[in-house]
Amino acid sequence: MIQQDDRITEYMHPVEMNRRQLLEWAASAEDSILQFYVSGGADYIDFIEYPVSIVSEQLKEIFDRYQAGFSWKLVVFADMQRMQQTRYWLAHPPSLMCLSQLSEYHRDGTLRKIILDEYAVQNYKIFRVQDANHHIIVDLDVAECILKFNLTGLKLQKVETAGPSMQRRVQE
Repeated sequence: MIQQDDRITEYMHPVEMNRRQLLEWAASAEDSILQFYVSGGADYIDFIEYPVSIVSEQLKEIFDRYQAGFSWKLVVFADMQRMQQTRYWLAHPPSLMCLSQLSEYHRDGTLRKIILDEYAVQNYKIFRVQDANHHIIVDLDVAECILKFNLTGLKLQKVETAGPSMQRRVQE
């Protein structure tokens, strides 16, 4: 699972971003470019998780290399202090219903531990887990490539998988 590195607190991020409007724009079929003004003297990171997943140009290229056919939307960060614009991309990988019955939940119904159903994942290299805060999962090949390029602002977390035979054993 790819996540934003919470140890990095000072990074370029859009100011005055309305999450609801951004989600509506992301879901629309409109092929437009969204521009945000950024502030601060911090660095640019390669993965921004909140309020929606936004990736750098370099991370987008890695994703495209491993799985074609993503729906991307261009997001431009405009830094008025440095007089520069930086291209980012709103990531919209396919969303799969792939949680195993072995996944664990808190009492309030929120997901505690993600366990993926291998059969439901099939041959997808990059995808979102539907009904699990829409986490982005990457295959081991993609994760290794991300590590080779030494991208910043992200961390990878291992996610367990379960095959159909494992689920049958637990149910018996």
